[in-house]
Amino acid sequence: GKYWMYFGDTDLFMATSDDLIKWEPVEENGTFKSVLKPRKGFFDSRLVESGPYALVTEKGILLLYNGMNSDTDGDESLPKGAYCSGQALFSLSDPTLLIDRLDNYFLRPDQPYEMEGQINQVCFIEGLVPFNGKWFLYYGTADSKIGVAELSIN
Repeated sequence: GKYWMYFGDTDLFMATSDDLIKWEPVEENGTFKSVLKPRKGFFDSRLVESGPYALVTEKGILLLYNGMNSDTDGDESLPKGAYCSGQALFSLSDPTLLIDRLDNYFLRPDQPYEMEGQINQVCFIEGLVPFNGKWFLYYGTADSKIGVAELSIN
């Protein structure tokens, strides 16, 4: 009976709506409840940001998100400040409850148009579309171009 939205750009938070127009943030102790935080030593050590809409699956709510690597305590195999894409799984019965999270990214800048541009080292996922038996994941590259990754649904 409610709509849920993940939002934020350092931590991720939640909001609910009855009509998709008016939104109420989920609060805990008088502040926005953080549902996903950056992690030291990982690709998402500086910040996490929501990507495309979340997907309801049999195992939970799958959220694809963007993470930024810290300059000081991030993933040392990545350039400082690199934007990569991660996956988090939240509970179906409580969309604020994180069940699991990949330790590694599934998309990272590795092409020239992703590594150099207005902002270097960026793959920033934004749109997800199922079409003709495939998923199309649209993402920004180095804040200069748009890319698309595809995956067969089969």
